[in-house]
Amino acid sequence: MKIRILFGFMGLCFGLSNAATVNVNLDEEHQVIRGFGGMVHNTWQGGAGLNENDANLAFGSGEGQLGLTVLRIPVNENSSDFGKELTAAKLAKERGAIVYATPWKPPSSMQTPYTLNRWGTVYNTTQIVESDWQAYVNHLNSFSDYMKNQGVPLYAISIQNEPDWCDSWTCWTADNLYKFTKNYADQLRKNGTKVISAESFAYSKSLYNQILEDDAALKNIDILGAHFYGSEANTEDDFFAYSLADTKKVERWMTEHYTESQGSGNYWRVVMKTGDQANENKLDTVRAMDVGYEIHRGLVIGNFSQYTWWYIRRCYGLIMEKDFGNKLSIPSNEIGKVSKRGYVLSQFARFIRPGAVRVGATANPEPNLYASAYKSAGGDSTIVVLVNRDYRNEKTVTVNVPNANIESFHIYTTSEAKNAKYEGEVKAENGRVTITMSSGASNKDCIVTLVGVGPQIIEPQTPFGGALAKIPGKIEAENYDIPGSGAGNSSYYDTDSENKGGAYRNDGVDIVELSEAGEYAVGYTNAGEWMEYTMDVSKAGKYRLTLNAASGSESSSVMFFVDDIAVTDTVKIPKTDSTWNVYKAVDAGTLDLSAGTHVLKMQITGSYVNVDWFEFQDLSDTATTSGVRRGSVSKSGSVLLSKTKKFFDLVGRRVRFR
Repeated sequence: MKIRILFGFMGLCFGLSNAATVNVNLDEEHQVIRGFGGMVHNTWQGGAGLNENDANLAFGSGEGQLGLTVLRIPVNENSSDFGKELTAAKLAKERGAIVYATPWKPPSSMQTPYTLNRWGTVYNTTQIVESDWQAYVNHLNSFSDYMKNQGVPLYAISIQNEPDWCDSWTCWTADNLYKFTKNYADQLRKNGTKVISAESFAYSKSLYNQILEDDAALKNIDILGAHFYGSEANTEDDFFAYSLADTKKVERWMTEHYTESQGSGNYWRVVMKTGDQANENKLDTVRAMDVGYEIHRGLVIGNFSQYTWWYIRRCYGLIMEKDFGNKLSIPSNEIGKVSKRGYVLSQFARFIRPGAVRVGATANPEPNLYASAYKSAGGDSTIVVLVNRDYRNEKTVTVNVPNANIESFHIYTTSEAKNAKYEGEVKAENGRVTITMSSGASNKDCIVTLVGVGPQIIEPQTPFGGALAKIPGKIEAENYDIPGSGAGNSSYYDTDSENKGGAYRNDGVDIVELSEAGEYAVGYTNAGEWMEYTMDVSKAGKYRLTLNAASGSESSSVMFFVDDIAVTDTVKIPKTDSTWNVYKAVDAGTLDLSAGTHVLKMQITGSYVNVDWFEFQDLSDTATTSGVRRGSVSKSGSVLLSKTKKFFDLVGRRVRFR
C-alpha cells in the first residue's frame, strides 16, 4: 500500500514509483524571456480597451493579478488618431511594462488597390507599392516620435500586421517584404526602437525565409514576429518549430493569438457549438487549459521569448467583458475580473519575469503532461511550470533540480476550482520534490507553477582583475565587475546570455575586438542593458566624465549612475560612421564624487552604441572660467595667470608647453 504524506494544501508523495520525473538542467540555457502581454485596440474595442483597474489587474504581479509586462498597440493610419491608445500605454509604462506597436494600414495616400486570391475567394484589398516605401517608413517613425514625445517610447515597432491574411488591411508578398526589410527597415530604429518583422497570420515560414537567409536583410530586424492562428490544441508540434530561426539565433515573439472566441474566457472545459470564425456551427470543446498548452509549446518547441494574447479585456480574453456579438451571456459579476484563461496565463507571467532564461527540462515526461523550467534574471530562483492536459487523471510528478541549492518550492495552481491559488511551501531534498497536481475538481486538468528558492549564498560582485578601478583615471568598458551570486550582485544585465562579439570574456556581455591588438569594446548593445564597475575615488571633488564611443545610429545614448543614483543626464552618442569602427570622445558632463569605494553603473538608454572606455578627470582645483586654473581677469579684460603657470583646455585637461 502506498503511503501519501499530506501537508494540507496538496498531495506530496515521496518515493512513489509511478511518479513522472522532470529533470531540470540549469546549465542548458535557451532563450531569454522578455515577458507576456496583451493587446489594446480602442477603435475595435469601442474605446473601452483598458481602464486603471484593468491596468492594475493586467500589469500587477501580486495575488489575483496577471503579471503582464508587455502591451501591444496599433499604429493608426491617421496621425490624428495616434493618441487613441496613449492612456493605456501610459498606464502600462507606469506599472513597468514595455510597449510595442503594429501597423495594419498606412495613410490612404499610400494605399494602392490589390487583388487577393485566398482559398478560391477574391478580395479587393490594398498594398504599398515600392515608390511609397520611404513615405511608409516616415509614417511609422512619426508614430514612434509621437510616443517618445508623450513619454512612452516604443520598445519595438513592427513592419506589418498579417501581410498574408490581408482582406481588410495591407498585403505584402514575401519578395516585397524581403526587399523592404533589406533596404528600409533599419530606419525604423530612429528612436532606439527595435524592429519587428512583418507578423505572419499563421507563422508561415515562407514569409521569413529570404530575410533569414540574407544577413544583409536579417541585420535590419531585431525580432521575428508571428501569430499562431491556424493552430489549435491538436496541431502538430512542427507548426511551432523553425530550425532556420534557431540556426540564425533570431529572437522570436508571438505577437497575437487567442485560442477561440465563441466560448467564455471563464469556461474551463465545455463542449459547445462554436463555429469560431467559420460559417458552420460546429460542435467543439472549449478549454481554458489550451492557453497553457499553447504557451508551453511556443516557449519550448518554438523558442519564443515573448507571448502576447489578443485583447486583454474581452469576453473570451484575460479580463472579462460583456458579450461582443458572439451570443454569450456574461454574468455581470464576472465583468472586470480576471478570467480562467487569464489565470492560466498568469501561471507563466507572474513568475517568469523579464530577463529569465529558459533552461533544460524534461518536456513531456508522460502522455498529457508537459514541463518547462526557467532561472530568474538574478539567479535567485528556479521556476518550473507543469501542464496536465489529462482531465480524467491527476498527475504525480517528481521535480529534480540538481546542484541548485534549492531549499523549498512555493506552489501555485490554476484549475477548474482554483485561481492561481497559493498552495504553500514544500521543503526540497537535494533540489528534489514529488507532488501530486491536485485540481480540487471533477476535471483533473490543471497548471502548477513551482518556484524554487534559497537558502541564498550571497557572494558579492568583485572588481575585474582583483583591483579596484582608480579614480581619477580611465576604466575600460569591458572590465566590468565579475558577477557574484544572490540578489543585487549581478554586475551586469544583457538581453541575452551569449557574448555576440566572442571576444575577451565568456559572460553574457557582448565584447568586440578593436583593430588595435589587445583592445576591446562593449558592443551589440540594447537599451536597458547595464554594466557595473567598483572604483576607488582617491579624493572628494568635481570630476569630468568622458567616454570613448562609436555608433552607426543617430539615437544611441548612455547614462551613468554611482551607487544607483543617477549622476548624468542621458548622454547622446553622435553617429560616428556607419561601421561602428570609428570611436570619438564624448563629454558626459561633470559630477561630484566623495572619496572611497563606489559602484559605477553604465546603462544603455539608446541601443547600438559601442563603448571603449570612460575616464574621470579631477577638476576639483580648477577655476570655472574657461579652464584657466586660479587665474583672474584684469580691468582691461585680459587674463592674469597665477604664478603656478598651469594651463588647462576647455574640458579641464592640463596643457603643458615644451
